[in-house]
Amino acid sequence: MSLKMSRRGFVKATAAATASTLLLGSQAATAFADDAAGAAGATASDDVKKIPSACRQCYGRCALFGHVKDGRVVKIEGNPDLFSEGTLCSRAFAIPQELYNPLRVRYPQKRVGEKGSGQWKRITWEEAYQEAADRFTKIGEEHGWHTIAHQYGTGRDMLQFQAINKLWLELGSTATFGVGNLCWVGSYFTSQRLYGDETQYTGWDGNNTNCILIWCRQERSRGYYDWLTVKRAQERGAKVICVDPRYTCTASKADLWLPIRPGSDMALVLAFINEIIHSDKCAEDFARFYTNAPFFIDEEGTGYQLRESMIKEGGNEELYPAWDEAHDQLISWSGDWQNKQGVGGPKAFQWLDAEGNIVADAKPALSGSREINGKTYRTSWDILVEHVTPWTVERAAEFCELPEDKIREAIDIYIEASPSACFCRGQKVEFSINTSGISQAFTIMMALAGNFDSKGGQNIGREPATGYDSFMFDVVPNKEGRMGKRRLETAKNIKKLSVCQNTGYQQILVADDATGELRETTQNSGGQVIYGQQGGFGAATTKAMAKGDPFQIHGYWQQTSEPILSIEGGREIVEGFKNLDFFVNVDIYMTPSGELADIILPAAHPNEVDRVEWAHSGHGYPTSHTYLIRQPFHEPLGESKDDMDICFEFAKYMDVDMYWKDKYEFFDYMVKGPEMLPPQLSCASFEEFRERISVTGVEMATVKGAPKYETGFMRKTSDFRPGFNTMYRGNKMGTVYRFPGTKTPDGKVIPAHPQSDNGKMEMWSEDLLLYGNGPLPLYIEPPITPLARPDMLEDFPYTLITGGRSHAFFHTEYRNSPWMREVHMFPTVDINPATAAEHGIEQDDWVVIETYVDKIRQRANLTEAIKPGMIHVEHDWWFPEREATDDLHGAFDSNCNVLFENNGPYDPAVGTDNYGGLCRIYKAEEGAPANICMNEEDLKIFLPMSAEALASDSQENGVAQVTVKGGAK
Repeated sequence: MSLKMSRRGFVKATAAATASTLLLGSQAATAFADDAAGAAGATASDDVKKIPSACRQCYGRCALFGHVKDGRVVKIEGNPDLFSEGTLCSRAFAIPQELYNPLRVRYPQKRVGEKGSGQWKRITWEEAYQEAADRFTKIGEEHGWHTIAHQYGTGRDMLQFQAINKLWLELGSTATFGVGNLCWVGSYFTSQRLYGDETQYTGWDGNNTNCILIWCRQERSRGYYDWLTVKRAQERGAKVICVDPRYTCTASKADLWLPIRPGSDMALVLAFINEIIHSDKCAEDFARFYTNAPFFIDEEGTGYQLRESMIKEGGNEELYPAWDEAHDQLISWSGDWQNKQGVGGPKAFQWLDAEGNIVADAKPALSGSREINGKTYRTSWDILVEHVTPWTVERAAEFCELPEDKIREAIDIYIEASPSACFCRGQKVEFSINTSGISQAFTIMMALAGNFDSKGGQNIGREPATGYDSFMFDVVPNKEGRMGKRRLETAKNIKKLSVCQNTGYQQILVADDATGELRETTQNSGGQVIYGQQGGFGAATTKAMAKGDPFQIHGYWQQTSEPILSIEGGREIVEGFKNLDFFVNVDIYMTPSGELADIILPAAHPNEVDRVEWAHSGHGYPTSHTYLIRQPFHEPLGESKDDMDICFEFAKYMDVDMYWKDKYEFFDYMVKGPEMLPPQLSCASFEEFRERISVTGVEMATVKGAPKYETGFMRKTSDFRPGFNTMYRGNKMGTVYRFPGTKTPDGKVIPAHPQSDNGKMEMWSEDLLLYGNGPLPLYIEPPITPLARPDMLEDFPYTLITGGRSHAFFHTEYRNSPWMREVHMFPTVDINPATAAEHGIEQDDWVVIETYVDKIRQRANLTEAIKPGMIHVEHDWWFPEREATDDLHGAFDSNCNVLFENNGPYDPAVGTDNYGGLCRIYKAEEGAPANICMNEEDLKIFLPMSAEALASDSQENGVAQVTVKGGAK
């Protein structure tokens, strides 16, 4: 029977929320039922349980119901009563295929052959934990605990992320491949340092907006309900602007599409800022009273914001001079570094005159220079204005390869709609060497347009319903002094224990503000600070594993992650994994990375565990303020365990104090919230929350009728003073790599850096001066583009972009789902028909995409949705139908990340690399890669196992490798 029947059944299932009889327990060799409607009747009986839960097949966390019969999921349907409005995508309906997949690891495994041989044997959890504890302890004692790296997968389960990270930070691990540096952390790290929270992904108020500016984001790639918000906004008359090189679904529905040249985003944002500043809509009062715009900058000296201590002997480090227009006098803003260095008391966060008296009606000047002690200082506002003014619409049009009139139209729409214009962005903007800079520019754009905490603008502070975020997992014990000795020692010595020591001060191309010409310069700083903690990023950890630079990594714990596929330089990662003394992998499946491990620990599926689902990224109200239950449809299969439970259990073997007794103690804490919380937002325990299913919080700006920065709700401290949460700035965790006294490559000594917990949003950023490419956002040309490398164009004439999203997959996931693979069978390269014709390439031909680093094969899709001369390839492809010995399940045939080297330059603040460049293409004469699924018949190897088959498969000799060369073996 053709699997196409299953797709028809699947479409019916999607429409009518039915399921196939296969999922009721038929044999894996049996195809889908002819008519999935028959399964609907099976789910109507009294012995079917309807369990409310959430989907975690992507970031959307859509609310759903799982229908369970005889301990087996038989139907998935959306919950119409919560924020997702009953919508689900194909990935959610494929959850049963995940649960009962023949490739799933259900018992602990130990490798018995060579790395990559695919030879395993089953062991007990006790054996696995004990061997891991013994081997890691030996490595830590002999080589140092910093020589054990740890890694975690996507951050969509942030509670799981916190447990993994705490376990290994307490053990003294410093190195990770990172995940946030590929997604979200660039925005979060930067926004956190600028004003204390994050709004570029989360917080856009589409329900009340007059304009939605969507920047390189495919709103329908996950969480359909977000697109419903966009659609309803358009129906009300709101304009939608889409900035994206490709003509995506979002672009097709937008009122205005700007097909920007890949990597040129900064030029367009700077033009937005320039036009906003010179318009009558510029939020000058916000800049004057809530930002550091009036502060003087010590441009010729330290480079920092001017402090009283710099101009007066014995002066205070937390007094920031400015000029008072109202009284024609020098005044100082009184910061308050946790009341340690500042004036403190009632004078904290006030303007003071020379005698220290509060000037209640001060009007700090935005513009103007002043001579103090014979030295002239300018305001940071004047420096910002001077910086952006040359970035005109005309210059942006040249850099971005866009029509001037379209740029001006987009800017005019955004400015006219402000302060009820909102902005949301995608991850691709972060795949660059200027992640922190572009995030800073977006923040300045939103703030100066007046869209901070405005109706229809941006909710600028994440507001979980109880007020508690996932970070409390680590914050609470740290506040109580429950940070382990090893972790403290590691933090104190991070400069020599971090894998990031040799990754900075590289050559970059920066556009001169005055002329727009690109000039080569050396990066401002070296060494990445990831999330403000000791950490690492892909290239740095790869070099440590593979080359011993700056030291050799000996041990590695990996949990629900796949760096070989998702990080640039995958072949070198394989080399590094083969160098390891010991490697534990925690995952639901055997993956390319897992095949190189020593021990595999089986993770439970997300719908087999309890979790409190907090909004993470990408949404507006009420989604961003709602937490909901994710609870199991049934017990984890075999002996698989919740990732959080694995961390708690292994912590006992390693004598690590996790503070929380178990995950449920933490869940209880989170859902209860602080004492002052209104009862409707608080649950006495997780079990009470289980009965309630979800809790939606409030928008404090709406409740108070004023922005949170005016009412004190942005400070996140007990004083409730107006302003922003600036406690994250500066050297707070022993992780500043530009230590005072360190010399830069040009011989300049880094001066001492005072704290800057002053409650002001920083547009001119002291932290990005220290960690990033500079205090203001710079235009930096990506390293491999026609502008940067015209010498390469003869051999590699096409612009290569990557990372477009498919609804069938989530990064490396679901390549073993028969439904998802039938919907999207092959890795696909998008080519304009005119470009394809130059090489005799026709629709569905297999094509070689080659860079100066490597080459891959993908199948051609000829489309006008991409410009001539531009090539888009899909990311993270592998072929689970191929054996481990067959090039690690085909990890390198079609995965675009092997096309890029990992030698930098990187964003100095967060370590992001550039996942794009130049390429050539030609028809693959050999056709498709060998041993892959080519049709629906081949995909039957992935059909879910029956209950009987699962019961009889003990995995004593490893996990079955199902292939297209003869089925399971």
